[in-house]
Amino acid sequence: PGLLDYATGYAMDLIEGYSPSLGLWIPVSYGRMAVFGPLPARIYSWVRNRGENRASSDFAVFDVTLCDAEGRVLMEIEEYTIKRLQTAPDFTLQSAPVRADVEFEAALGGRDERELSPAERQLRRNYERGIRAHEGADALMRVLALEGLPQVAVSSLDLAGLVRQAERATAQVAKGSTTKFGRPDLDSEYKEPSDDVERTLVGIWEELLGVAGLGVRDNFFDLGGHSLIAVRLFTMIKKAYKADFPISVLFEAPTIEGCAELIREAMGDTAPAQDAPASAGTNPGDAGSTRGERRTRHKYLVAMDPNRGQGGTAPPFFLVAGMFGNVLNLRHLATLVGADRPFYGLQARGLYGDEPPHETFEEMAAAYIEEIRSVQPHGPYSIGGFSGGGLTAFEIAHQLRAAGESIGLLLLLDSRLPQTPRLSKLDRAKIQWQRVQQRGPGYLLDWARNRAKWQMEQIQLRMGNHEPARAEDQFHNEAIERAFRAALPRYQMRHYPGPMVLFRPKLDRAYVLGPGRYLDSAKEWVWEDNGFGAHVDSIEVHEMPGDHDSMVLEPNVRVMAARLRACLTEAQARAAARDRES
Repeated sequence: PGLLDYATGYAMDLIEGYSPSLGLWIPVSYGRMAVFGPLPARIYSWVRNRGENRASSDFAVFDVTLCDAEGRVLMEIEEYTIKRLQTAPDFTLQSAPVRADVEFEAALGGRDERELSPAERQLRRNYERGIRAHEGADALMRVLALEGLPQVAVSSLDLAGLVRQAERATAQVAKGSTTKFGRPDLDSEYKEPSDDVERTLVGIWEELLGVAGLGVRDNFFDLGGHSLIAVRLFTMIKKAYKADFPISVLFEAPTIEGCAELIREAMGDTAPAQDAPASAGTNPGDAGSTRGERRTRHKYLVAMDPNRGQGGTAPPFFLVAGMFGNVLNLRHLATLVGADRPFYGLQARGLYGDEPPHETFEEMAAAYIEEIRSVQPHGPYSIGGFSGGGLTAFEIAHQLRAAGESIGLLLLLDSRLPQTPRLSKLDRAKIQWQRVQQRGPGYLLDWARNRAKWQMEQIQLRMGNHEPARAEDQFHNEAIERAFRAALPRYQMRHYPGPMVLFRPKLDRAYVLGPGRYLDSAKEWVWEDNGFGAHVDSIEVHEMPGDHDSMVLEPNVRVMAARLRACLTEAQARAAARDRES
């Protein structure tokens, strides 16, 4: 974005009510960019508002055209988005002097010793961990030279060394021993455990994360924790303390100190740990409540934003988790979008505890709405759903409208219809023929082997000769999946009298069955709008980088987050316009 600052820097003047004194605006994303020619030394820029841009909003979106002196269009930019910072950068000098390293001093002007402001401290950390300009340019050229790859990752780390390190660790595990790495450089200061609960949790975390020397205020996510590790973590906590928590509680208590407080609370021990503060403030790394006080925790609703539902003035956004009901894979999106608005995930019943999963999408939607209205009593509501959760979001929108509420935004993240046309015998024959053409005659032998293996597995299952699944490490995933798949044929799609937004990855047309008839690699039907266009008044489709799973993960999620922020801002502006008209 910095390359075009001169061409787009005056866009703020188009914002209604803009004043430099109201805060600093910074570029965050481009929606689409088409380049028709190289940029000469002198260019002309035409910037115009894309919808209503007001100084009272946190984002502003523009379209930009760049041309040369003769008027030839060189570049078209859609959805150039800038964000207003809530607080201005702090460049005031601090009282305590900090010794800057020689290279960083040179970058800041060659001073030997000086006092760094908070913004410069952050710049220093980024500078030390970053790459040089020529290294970045070289990496970009290597990426541009690659063709046919769906995703490319570039890193300044020694990736080959990391692979060797991981292979050695895997070999150690296979031999029955574990290798632990030293505590990484974290923003949190080291604090040793203060009681037996914290000491036990330190041991569990170090075992699962493969990191030694952890402090009780180190963050689970900063240490590389993910949903699979979280499942094992809370399984071990349940065995040790008979305390049953959903893995989403990590949003509330992502540290050992926070988890220990939850365990003490569940055990009825409300006394503060030795050397612990009387209350845990508002920092995401804290436990999140005053010791000795019982929490009122929602069953389905999970505050996933950095402020845990308490920050920002914008209306909240509610996102239903996918088929397995786990919201942890949506953490990156919540962090990026929830900086200035509450961001809530909705997790499935039965994810923990003894309750059975919901049996229908209608039942699930009604239960979710009850908790949604506890934090936002009336609309307009912004509702979304990831993958299978999109069907629940679709039903939530229906039920809210039936109750007289308005929907500001209905967003689906690569969701599919509950029922799709069955494949005919001719369709299946075409698939097999195309596979033979793609993979050669050897595919027929592979198919025969796989078919025989599958038939043998079915015989063993019927005879009961199979290994039982490790249900304790699955958090009822199988039961939730069975309930979800059983609900699919029961759900009847009905027309939604409003607009819908769909985010989906690039279409995978693996098999061609006829004009306009395509299947993807998983033999699912492929449509531009995932089939929802026939069931809504209008649909707006946005293609996201990555695939179904990786589009909500780094780095692809940053594109999705920017587009989602723009959609939420547009929905809020439409609601404000309707209020003015009424």
